[in-house]
Amino acid sequence: MIGFLVTFSFFPRFSISDFRLRRIDPLAEIRYDEPSDEIDTLLVSLDSIKSDSSQRKIDSEILSTKLKCPKGLVCIEDYSRDSTALKYFIEALSKTEKTHKPLRIAFYGDSFVEGDVFCGSLRDTLQELFGGEGVGFVPITSEVAGFRTTIKHQFDNWKTYSLISKKDSSVSVDIGPAGFSFVPKEENWVEYRPSRKRFTFKNVKLYYRNMGNAILDYTVNDTINKSAELKTSTRIQEWSHRGKEIKSIRFQFQQSDSLDLYGAGFETNEGVYVDNFSMRGNSGIGLTRISDDMFTQFNRHRDYKLIILQYGLNVVLEDSLNYGWYAVRMIRVVNKLKRLFPKSSILLVSVSDRSSNSSGEFKTMKAIPLMRDAQRLIAERTGIAFWDLYEAMGGENSMVKLAEAKPPLAAKDYTHLTFKGGRKLAKLMVGSLLHEKEKYAERKN
Repeated sequence: MIGFLVTFSFFPRFSISDFRLRRIDPLAEIRYDEPSDEIDTLLVSLDSIKSDSSQRKIDSEILSTKLKCPKGLVCIEDYSRDSTALKYFIEALSKTEKTHKPLRIAFYGDSFVEGDVFCGSLRDTLQELFGGEGVGFVPITSEVAGFRTTIKHQFDNWKTYSLISKKDSSVSVDIGPAGFSFVPKEENWVEYRPSRKRFTFKNVKLYYRNMGNAILDYTVNDTINKSAELKTSTRIQEWSHRGKEIKSIRFQFQQSDSLDLYGAGFETNEGVYVDNFSMRGNSGIGLTRISDDMFTQFNRHRDYKLIILQYGLNVVLEDSLNYGWYAVRMIRVVNKLKRLFPKSSILLVSVSDRSSNSSGEFKTMKAIPLMRDAQRLIAERTGIAFWDLYEAMGGENSMVKLAEAKPPLAAKDYTHLTFKGGRKLAKLMVGSLLHEKEKYAERKN
């Protein structure tokens, strides 16, 4: 099928009467108007970009990691030159353990982690160990607001732009650091409430860029009404409100014709926070569309010590077994992030298991382990850390087992986890991260 599409992509446009044939773009869902080497990239095989030395290094790292890994864990592979791929994260985590200084993790992913199915448990487990209270970053609008259990979130009258939405040439909007930008309409509003009895908001933040005279009206606990003029600047700004027992906060924006919103933040001044930057349908390649300035300006406020990348589900196809093109383009993404976040560790999480119906029986798609191998090569070529989620789930046909477990740990689409399944895998990831922390301490001593 891919070869068929590539062949037709070279056909010129032509028309017959009122019928017009447009040139086929086999990368339409993932290309995002970048420099045009897509067709050449699509034809790249994984073997053609994997040198003998790369394969030897990968084989050696897999073996070494497994030999030193405690029973019950799938340990993190480190492809940096000096085995310090997680240095910035581990040093910050140790500091948080002693001083309670806030530590933030940016988790970029697809629908596998939307609704905080995985990230919620990852955050909860880390906060139980190292402190912290709150969900971190939350977008202004969300497709899964009603599904997410870690915060109550309602909104109306917003225009949403994202990495995967079609470009509107009549509107000039810079995509925000989470892959979204939100433009307020007339009578706009957004409201957040804690979803758990033990949580109240203590420190609420807004991230925006205002090039006009926008005014923020906000209501705390349904009764206290206040207003604030938002700072005018071409750079991302952070507005904050502190309180002891904030049980709800509602925002409305006036004179907002030159205002872009990116999201809100909910946290205290200590502990660990996991910002869930999930986007349904995202392959990860589109992160190159977020400008360098957007990333660096936002990081001045958030100061991430770990960036986690979890993608692949939206790329694998039953009849496509070559992901060299994907590796080439994701290598660019990782190198961009390394350049813009020089004091952050980067962890690439492999694609999860996914099953399809084969002759009446659900089995792992043939493309899944091949995508996992491509992602491992991305980690090796960029010198970052890699965690094999596919292996952590149990490998081949593990999604079927999770879906058929009682209670179910995965949905019957054989692609996504339930909250119980997310909790199980998140704890495995935390165990692997803590093992890296122990190894790092031993090396220093």
